[in-house]
Amino acid sequence: MKPKANFAPYVRKAWLQTLPAEHRAIAATLCDLLEAAFDPADITLYSGFPIVVRNGEWTAGFAMRSKGPVAYCCSPKALAAMRAELAPLMSGKSCIAVRATKHLSLDQVLDLVGRTFCEASKHGGMIAKAEAKKRGRTPTNASSDRPKARSLVRKRPRQR
Repeated sequence: MKPKANFAPYVRKAWLQTLPAEHRAIAATLCDLLEAAFDPADITLYSGFPIVVRNGEWTAGFAMRSKGPVAYCCSPKALAAMRAELAPLMSGKSCIAVRATKHLSLDQVLDLVGRTFCEASKHGGMIAKAEAKKRGRTPTNASSDRPKARSLVRKRPRQR
């Protein structure tokens, strides 16, 4: 798990007041979506942004970035189930850009983020490295106890 100093209690009204006025409306909507999918008691602030970490598993959240808000879904099962819909908005493994596109309005994107949060709430998230070490597991999909697949390709001996 990340350093405890980076975590703080989630108090929605107080947190929204820390944001610039022009960002509060979209942040409040994202708070609504996160609170609809997860128990508000499960939400915490990590480095100033609302996230859900359950039993050492990073599940979902969002952050306000300079280019706009970004939602996070760290649930491999949720991402797999919604891959086709999320593809135009994805950047990285778990980042969902919250912005209108040529084919999606901002309202449609927010609906998609809300459905993604709901799907993530049904599954485990991505286990933190420190938590995995405590449990004696490798960091992997927390909702699956099977080990990571190993490559069947053998490495060639080094030529000298």
